[in-house]
Amino acid sequence: MIQDANSNSRQSRNFILLLIIIFFTTFASSMVSASPIPFLLKNLAATEEAFAFSIGLMASISSLAMITANFTGGFLADRIGRKTTISLGAGMLAPSLFAYTIAPGAFWVIALYFVQIFSISLFQPAFTALVADMSRVSSRGKAFGWFNLFWIGSAIPGPFIGGLLVDNLGLHFPFITGALVSLVGLVACFGLAGIPGMTTSAEQVVSQVENEKSLMPFGRVILIFGMVGMLSGLAGGLIIPLTKLYPIYVLKVTATELGLIISLGSALVTALVQIPGGRLTDSFGRKKIMLFSQLGAPFVVALAFTRSIFEFTLVYAGMNGLGNISGPAYSAWQMELVPCSKRAMTSGLINALTGIGMFFGPFLSIWLYQSQPTAILAFVVAAIPWILSVPPILKLKETKSSTT
Repeated sequence: MIQDANSNSRQSRNFILLLIIIFFTTFASSMVSASPIPFLLKNLAATEEAFAFSIGLMASISSLAMITANFTGGFLADRIGRKTTISLGAGMLAPSLFAYTIAPGAFWVIALYFVQIFSISLFQPAFTALVADMSRVSSRGKAFGWFNLFWIGSAIPGPFIGGLLVDNLGLHFPFITGALVSLVGLVACFGLAGIPGMTTSAEQVVSQVENEKSLMPFGRVILIFGMVGMLSGLAGGLIIPLTKLYPIYVLKVTATELGLIISLGSALVTALVQIPGGRLTDSFGRKKIMLFSQLGAPFVVALAFTRSIFEFTLVYAGMNGLGNISGPAYSAWQMELVPCSKRAMTSGLINALTGIGMFFGPFLSIWLYQSQPTAILAFVVAAIPWILSVPPILKLKETKSSTT
């Protein structure tokens, strides 16, 4: 009884500390990424073409960081433990954010962005595996919904605050603030009790029973989810530069307005759909919700026809709301199809494959944006990967239905 009480107390403490780590590191990173970094690059670029190239290169470089970090983080989390992997990622963030204040040119900004994204991505497989380890299949969608809500919710105020700081206190102030904020997450890492690299034997037994009816060969799971991830990453890589270039040069937004667009149209909407998405995936099944989210593709094209900040934010919110409602289903589904001992590695591999798609997207997006008289074709091409992801989704086995 005493051991059980101590174990529950340790788990509760770890859970609270993990939420603190997620909140402060994600908040700090989102505060500088959405608005301050693009405007820092804009100040360093001599022409609009040079700025566009820098934005595209930054998006592609960040995908390389995701690939490297997720593969490394997935391997480390299953081998040396979740706690060590999380601490390594949190420890790299503050120095990278502060270093922006002394970056002498665009090259250094992009290099620092690589380090920033690497640090944030390094512990993502560990967090994903931990949520799966602590939840059962019947409520795993809900568990990921709540977890994603807290994680994504921490990024809601960040972009707006970052832009506000740029316009009122100077371009370097958000980076100093972000570095200090991220230190809270690093300090919280020191309080974590020992978190094993893999789940306990009892948890493995539970997971094996849950997965017995729907387990697919590991290689097939990686292949199909990797294909979906690459297409998703390609779509994201195509869209990310456009959501910076179009508002700045067509809609003429300020740093504060760009931050507000991302806070409301992306972070807030994405956070709000996590709980409904989790409940729906537990009620109707993973596959149906994943397919439903593909309805966000038309909103990508509609962005090219917006003529005001309000219109762009509204359409952007529709795209992110529909596209991200499947977040809990996506996370729960891939974790249920593999053994406990391979969960972190699975998350890392699939995230790495997603990063490969994100690497190629920005270059194509920038070329289309600059070579056409309007941005319509670039947005149309960005919607295509969403549609192409439907066939591989249909190939996956369902692990939860409304009847179970």
